[in-house]
Amino acid sequence: MEMARIQYSRELKIACMRALDAGETSGQVARKFQISPKLLEKWRAEWRAQGETAFPGAGRRTRMETSASEQQQIAELERKIGQMAMENDFLKKTLQHFKEHHPPAVVSGDSVCTAKSAKPPKPEAK
Repeated sequence: MEMARIQYSRELKIACMRALDAGETSGQVARKFQISPKLLEKWRAEWRAQGETAFPGAGRRTRMETSASEQQQIAELERKIGQMAMENDFLKKTLQHFKEHHPPAVVSGDSVCTAKSAKPPKPEAK
């Protein structure tokens, strides 16, 4: 036998939040309205995040509006992504160009450059 899930009205949830805002403890509010303190804390988090638009009811969640600063930050990140994509394309083309037109100087693996890198002998002091 399944137990039906209890659905609380928006008005009850708002009444609980106003009681908390008025200074009552979460334990007092939970006893007064006969609800779980954990559920009350969940509602409080939603109330703080969305304010008066919280608790739309019947599964109709409102899309959270983005502020102007968040939209500005999103636009800046999108610009950075575009710039990085262009840089990646440029680097891929450059790498391909060097692979095709500038083969490595040492193909056989011999140490060609060791003569150049050897230290010259020091002049003897008199």
